[in-house]
Amino acid sequence: MPKVRAYGADATLKACREASYGVAPLSGYRSLDFKSTDLSSAQPLGDDPLLGRGRNAQDPYRGLITDEGQIDIPFDLRGTGFWLTGLFGDPMTAAVNASGSISFAANPSPGATITLGGTVWTFVSGTPSGDETEIQATVTQTLDQLVSDLNASADVEVAKCTYSRPTSTQTLVIVFDTAGPSGNSFTLAASAASVSGPTLTGGGYAHVWESGADDIPSYTIEIGHPKLTTPVFFRHLGTVMESINFEMGQEGPANARLQLVAQGEERFAATVDGSPDAVSLRRFSQGRGFIRRGGSALAGVTGGSLTFSNNLERVRVIREDGKIEAADPTFASAEGAMSVRFDGATLVAEAANGDPVALDYGFTFPEGYALRFELPRVFLPKPKYAVSGPGGVEASFDWRAAFDDSEGTMLRAHLLNDVTSYA
Repeated sequence: MPKVRAYGADATLKACREASYGVAPLSGYRSLDFKSTDLSSAQPLGDDPLLGRGRNAQDPYRGLITDEGQIDIPFDLRGTGFWLTGLFGDPMTAAVNASGSISFAANPSPGATITLGGTVWTFVSGTPSGDETEIQATVTQTLDQLVSDLNASADVEVAKCTYSRPTSTQTLVIVFDTAGPSGNSFTLAASAASVSGPTLTGGGYAHVWESGADDIPSYTIEIGHPKLTTPVFFRHLGTVMESINFEMGQEGPANARLQLVAQGEERFAATVDGSPDAVSLRRFSQGRGFIRRGGSALAGVTGGSLTFSNNLERVRVIREDGKIEAADPTFASAEGAMSVRFDGATLVAEAANGDPVALDYGFTFPEGYALRFELPRVFLPKPKYAVSGPGGVEASFDWRAAFDDSEGTMLRAHLLNDVTSYA
């Protein structure tokens, strides 16, 4: 039933990439999840009083139009890639094979089994037949024989993978032959060995964005109130994404805040697209977040934040409509903060010497899907810490990132999921 007042619970957000700046596409829109937004146009009033007309106020004049605002979004498995494309430009995308492993502490005993995709494979002391491997004199020799047997197997499930044993290990490595997310459902089990997980993980599509692109896309974004008695839809043309900021915590869902700059706002009584594309929502959690230094987990971290900005220049020219001509990216910047339990050693030497460190901020899912922001060259200040009571002491690092010549970028965003493309 139509409503006489607008409610956020009924609001919709649709967006589509523009072929030309400020020109709204007619179709191809995507419905996106959001928490809140204040994206809206404004045109202030100004005063230029004339003398000789008494003490009462005269008519004001209308100033320049600005159409800017923030939008709070969830970090989710699929929709996040849309926003990252707006911030950085098109990603590089490649299909990734799912993988896993089974580790053996000792030579398996006769009758021990491993299970691969539902197929039970047995270790035997005598001559093997079917889905069996003969136990050899040492565990590594047994695994080498197992690798040979598995790779030669005609079993439909076993043949879906390629098997190997890395040098100087007692581990069977399993890689699903078909790249993409399908391998994540291939099951693993072992009666007397340690499996990496109940299934293979990490299969999907790896999307990689890099900061510093010369050109980033613009979008038409529509914020609608379709359940009003008189529906209204605010269409923001020429929307460019300026910055993203997010906090790292210990619990709750992961969210981010984007700053948007649009050319102008138009009001309509009907939506631009009645059947937009949509993706199923699956949110990243703070409980599976991480901050790493040089690829290893950083101990004692209690919180953090990251801000990336394109530092847009609002191009103002003489126009009769008062709108901006463009929003062009200038220099890209990234900065953030970390709070760690002070131990007198963690990051202190790097901060004192001025040596850069490599940091990663990110979130994961159990099957290996992940969102990760890679910063190969980060500079730390001398930390500020305070002793405020008998409890633990924390140190705070407000860091800044810089361009890395060897990596060719300042910030690289990675998203592994089941979406084939964001181009």
